[in-house]
Amino acid sequence: MAVARDAGHDTCLIDADLAGGSIRQALGLPQQPGAVGLAAVQDVDASVLMHGLRRTAFGSLFELCPRPELAWLVRDGAGRDLARAAMRASALVVVDAGRPTGPSFEPVLDADVIVLVSHATREDAADAARHRLIRAGADERRILDCVTAPSIVDRAIGRVRRDVAIIDVERDDRLMLMVEGRLAALGPRDRT
Repeated sequence: MAVARDAGHDTCLIDADLAGGSIRQALGLPQQPGAVGLAAVQDVDASVLMHGLRRTAFGSLFELCPRPELAWLVRDGAGRDLARAAMRASALVVVDAGRPTGPSFEPVLDADVIVLVSHATREDAADAARHRLIRAGADERRILDCVTAPSIVDRAIGRVRRDVAIIDVERDDRLMLMVEGRLAALGPRDRT
């Protein structure tokens, strides 16, 4: 949400957490009765994207599957197809992938920059996620680590070293600057 918010008004944020994403709630948007996202869709195209988009302050939100009990119906390739349709319709596409495999993870592999958000006290989990991304085919140079702010308690009891670079994504625009810097250094992918 922080990247989408900081990027501007033509951003499409895709909540791809099939286990029950929380972005809609965090944005204060009501649940749409009967919405199933991509659970009932075989062919994903621009019309599916436009039908499921919800307007936000930064652009739009699409929930891959707003009902976790129907996640098993989302076909392989649907997430990637949706992200590609969103890339044609928006200046920036941000995908929140809730798990490291399956339809929710597919759009991540096409990303120009993959932001790996981790907690400062869970370095092992961040390393494991990085290795899964690389094994799945992600270019390591396109993975950007974002260590989020720990609680005051974590700092006080010494679970987080003082020299760990931490970004508070809610109050700090350094993450967006890091994304822009990585994009400038690597350039966009050749998508032909």
